Amino acid sequence: MKNTKEETVIEKPIQDRLRQASHITVESALRNKVNLNIAWYDVHGEQQNQKFTISAGSVIEF
Repeated sequence: MKNTKEETVIEKPIQDRLRQASHITVESALRNKVNLNIAWYDVHGEQQNQKFTISAGSVIEF
């Protein structure tokens, strides 16, 4: 029997992830939408990431 470690990233609103971000990558910007990949380090020091799509006209604060 294998013992596998499976971790689940809890999805949070973009503003919460921006506060935790170690880096932010713009993956694409097409047709009035921007796809972001926000990465951060969890309490165990492991890097995690979550992807977001922002529509044209949206405002986010850094």
